[in-house]
Amino acid sequence: MAEKDGKTEKPSPKKIKDSRKKGQIAKSQDLTSAVTFIVFVGSSAFLGPYILKQGFLYLRAYFSEGLIVGGLENDLGNIGMKAIVFILVLAGPFLAIGFVASLIASMLQTGFLFSAEAIKFDIKKINPVSGFKNMFSKKTMFTLLKNIMKLGLVFFMAYLMISSSINHLVNAGNIGTRKLFFLVMELVKSLGVQLGIVLLVLGIADYIYQVYDYRNGLKMSKQDLKDEYKQSEGDPQIKGKRKQFHRQMTSGMLADVETATAVITNPTHLAIAIRYDKSQDEVPIIVAKGADYQAAKIRERAKESQVPIIENKPVARAMYQSIEVGQPVPVDMYQAIAEILALVYQMEEINKHKI
Repeated sequence: MAEKDGKTEKPSPKKIKDSRKKGQIAKSQDLTSAVTFIVFVGSSAFLGPYILKQGFLYLRAYFSEGLIVGGLENDLGNIGMKAIVFILVLAGPFLAIGFVASLIASMLQTGFLFSAEAIKFDIKKINPVSGFKNMFSKKTMFTLLKNIMKLGLVFFMAYLMISSSINHLVNAGNIGTRKLFFLVMELVKSLGVQLGIVLLVLGIADYIYQVYDYRNGLKMSKQDLKDEYKQSEGDPQIKGKRKQFHRQMTSGMLADVETATAVITNPTHLAIAIRYDKSQDEVPIIVAKGADYQAAKIRERAKESQVPIIENKPVARAMYQSIEVGQPVPVDMYQAIAEILALVYQMEEINKHKI
């Protein structure tokens, strides 16, 4: 469908990120259910004795109190409350394990994700016309068919398991009530393990399909990519003008390096060119400054123009952060700059004597 609309390009990272913010992600509910079911079956093997013990304690407490048929209507509230407590005691561990397993299975697929936009009220979500169309969409029909096939597979496997164990079940009356419980638990566990493996395989296959369908739905046309690039990077024409202006500024600034008295460096990340010509400058002036690539260009131009390069990390950092090109050196930095200029003059004198 995406290719018919001209959307043949892979989704950009920005579109995937925006889709995730809206809560639109690739997720398989079948895989989550399969993992939860497997954990549930695994925990049942450990919780079987717990169920037997709690059931025995409940029945013993219930029958020890006795039951008066004549006053049954007066005991219904008490009986109902005890039954609710009993169910919660038995089901509590399973509910907790199921919740944690479901949460972990979901997070393994999607990571930690909270989207306020996904739970935001939208009138379109309760539109009956759209809802009716979704009921008979291809995706809904595919999901329905998939669930029917999965349910049929579960019944078929249960049938095979019961058929293979029919002799044990028929003769179960001869092994005693206590062993009967463990026999049934063993059969249920065996069926659960087999179902869990099958459901896990189906869940992984469904997750792969969901990722494919999600990515396919996010495909973009070439025009979409161009529009997104313009929005994120700006119009290419405007960006070109900015680069041209930046080159003009840089070339002019690099030309001023030739007039500098010294270039102070960090030594590689920063470069600040200062000029102090007694005939025209009352105080030292910043004629150029730059970081990284620009700093390298300033150093390169300084070497070509035989301008001394002095390494002084604290002064270079302080000047880069606080002084703009064309501004004089502030009073509080006079001492540091004076020491640097003195070093420059000393170097010039040494060079003169060498000549």
